[in-house]
Amino acid sequence: MGVTRVADTTVEILRDAGVTRVYGIPGDSLNGFTDAIRRSDGVSWEHVRHEEAAAFAASADVASADAALTGQLAVCAGSWGPGNTHLINGLYDANRSRVPVPAQARCALARCPTFVTNVALTRL
Repeated sequence: MGVTRVADTTVEILRDAGVTRVYGIPGDSLNGFTDAIRRSDGVSWEHVRHEEAAAFAASADVASADAALTGQLAVCAGSWGPGNTHLINGLYDANRSRVPVPAQARCALARCPTFVTNVALTRL
């Protein structure tokens, strides 16, 4: 039996909640998460060109007629630093539209407290 990683458990929980797509840009703090998605069945990684587009895409995905019929969620993902803050506009729009969009805002804990682009995730 192999080691169970937090990222694997996270993807399993998302899959159990009905998530089939995660939108984002790969980054250092997302490597474990994107690798867990790659190894999973039923959850796919959808590459976008900007984190803000990831949040808008996830919102549009959930709000589409197909998602409304299936009840599926879509997730947006951002990496540490500015990547997480780029999710805000799309998440704000989703909130205003009453569309549930979970966000995976990742942080490389060893680097976040001192890195110049540190973002206080708890305040976002």
